[in-house]
Amino acid sequence: MSVAGEGWDGVQVPVVGARSWWLDEALAADPGEPCPPLTGTVDADVCIVGGGFAGLWTAYELTEREPGLAVVLLEAGVCGAGGSGANGGFFSSSWMSVGDICRRFGEQAGLRWATAVGDAVGELGAWCERHGADVELHHEGILYGQAGEWQVGPDPAALALLERHGLGERLRALDAGEARRVADSPRWTAGIFTPDLATVQPAKLARELRRVVLERGVRVCEGSRMVALRHGRPAVVETAGGSVRAAQVVLAHGAWAAGQPDFARAFAVGVDYMVVTEPIPELLESVGWHGHVGLADHRQMLYYLRKTDDGRVAIGGGGMGLAFGGGIAGRVLSSQRLARLAAEGLVWLFPALAGVRFEHAWSGPMDMTRSGLPFFVTLPAGNVHAGLGFSGHGLTSTKVGGRILAALALGVDDEHVRLPVVRPPDLLPPEPLRWPMVRIAEWAYETSDRAGERGRRRPPLAAAVVSIMERYTR
Repeated sequence: MSVAGEGWDGVQVPVVGARSWWLDEALAADPGEPCPPLTGTVDADVCIVGGGFAGLWTAYELTEREPGLAVVLLEAGVCGAGGSGANGGFFSSSWMSVGDICRRFGEQAGLRWATAVGDAVGELGAWCERHGADVELHHEGILYGQAGEWQVGPDPAALALLERHGLGERLRALDAGEARRVADSPRWTAGIFTPDLATVQPAKLARELRRVVLERGVRVCEGSRMVALRHGRPAVVETAGGSVRAAQVVLAHGAWAAGQPDFARAFAVGVDYMVVTEPIPELLESVGWHGHVGLADHRQMLYYLRKTDDGRVAIGGGGMGLAFGGGIAGRVLSSQRLARLAAEGLVWLFPALAGVRFEHAWSGPMDMTRSGLPFFVTLPAGNVHAGLGFSGHGLTSTKVGGRILAALALGVDDEHVRLPVVRPPDLLPPEPLRWPMVRIAEWAYETSDRAGERGRRRPPLAAAVVSIMERYTR
């Protein structure tokens, strides 16, 4: 088997599955209480659309604040079947992007958001203990390794910013030796470590959230896709089998909101791919990857990888699909090339793992905003609220987002609704312009990465596109 950036050949991946390995494992372990589809017309104080992390955390926060509230949650498939059960399971912070966040929102507001997300990482363990939730949680941090001089290193201005505010421990620069003591990839030339990351089995977290909100009296209706939303007081959410009349509505259905006119230009729908190996615990010890520290590299289309509790490696990244106009179906969800790119990343970072068998491949849709940050808005009717645009970083920001959305639905003016992400999104170009523009950007990022792997300068056109995109997304 040869190396990806230098012509890796022979990496084989299974056919991309319709469900993630995480969700298959979670449902096999505990399918949970049945939640039949909605039938007839029901009344609710709050109707939540979407049974992923944003919707489930919102339901949890609503019942935390007002236990007697009548909450109905509608999910098109089963809870955790969308991006929430298909991601890498990184319950992560925003410290790596703190410089860009502060440039966008201002230093004080940017730090409030980054701190809220960073603190939420530490809160997850207490939540799991309180509710007896087994989500395979490991709070050991993450190493962002610089895998070659061509990859961008630490941002000195961001490190200095954190030091000024007494947050220097949140992000620490490492030399090559320090990085290789975390996980001994021969690629590392430097790195950055943050303790504010936990790995979890994401579908198990989604299913545990489902269990907890059911125990609190939330009516969860699976197999109940929203087909129409009628604004008014009450607002009416319609499904194929029934409708919910609600005083307040929360839209938390992620990438699927792209089909609604209100959000047609709010984000692009990207599709990420992941693969998981057979169990290889002894091999992982042999390459010096001890414990459950998460890993990522600094390329444009970063690889991200973590261990599972039974000694596998789950890895994603290296490329991304794009859905035209937000249409989440068909070939964009089943690219063998993109799944293979993810698999090649493991062998590129750890050549000693050449020959490992990959047992499952899957994809997951993401609502990708221009800034890479989520947004929270109340629509003009005043009783419909949305939290969208988590951009592939939703595990932790949806936990904070659940507090924001609960406060908006309850009309509470607190510190959560004053976070800087409670604002309309920066608009993207409309279709049919958006798809080719984003595809050109993705081509430039991937081409730049491949050139770096081969020790070559990136082509001038790719370099120019990357430079334009860096300015555009700020």
